[in-house]
Amino acid sequence: MLKKHPHFHIQELRGIIGHIITDKDFRKLQAHRHHMFFNRYEHLLNASFFAYQLARLFRADLEVCALAGLLHDYHFTTLKSYSHAVIAAKNAKRFDVSDEIIEIVQSHMYPLGRSKIKRAHGRNFWVVKIADFSAAFFEISYSILFLQFQHDRIKLKRTHLLMEMAEEFEQKNEKDK
Repeated sequence: MLKKHPHFHIQELRGIIGHIITDKDFRKLQAHRHHMFFNRYEHLLNASFFAYQLARLFRADLEVCALAGLLHDYHFTTLKSYSHAVIAAKNAKRFDVSDEIIEIVQSHMYPLGRSKIKRAHGRNFWVVKIADFSAAFFEISYSILFLQFQHDRIKLKRTHLLMEMAEEFEQKNEKDK
C-alpha cells in the first residue's frame, strides 16, 4: 500500500479552493481587517481549513464545506449583521458554485436574520457554522495572546530601562561620595 504524503490533505484542500484563492478580486480581501490582527482573506482561509477538517471528521461533503467556508464572508463591506451574508452569497455566485454552497453562505449567520433568510439544513451547514466560529475564536484568541506577549515585552523593556537608570543613579551617587 502506498503511503500518503504527510500534507496530502492540504494538497487536496488546495485543489478544491485553489482557483478561488488565486483570484485577483478575491485576494483584495487582504486589505480588509476582520478579527483584530487578521484580514478577511486570512479568516476565510482559516474557516475553509477548519471546515475541510471538520467535514472529514463528521463525514460531510469535503468540497461543499471547504468552498462554503471559503466564501462565507466574501464581501467588501464593513457590515456585521446577517445582511453581509446575503452580499457574500451573491458574490460567491461568480465562482459557479452549487446552490447548496450559496444557501450555506447566505445562512451562515443563523440565528441572525432567521425571519428574513431561509436557513440551510444538514451536516454541511453545521460544519461550516462551527468552522466559522472556530476560525473566529482562533483569530481573536491569537490576537489577545499576541497583545499580552507584546505588552510583556514592552513591560520587560521598560523594566530593563528602569534598572539601567537605577544602576546609573547608584554609580553617580557613589562617585559623588
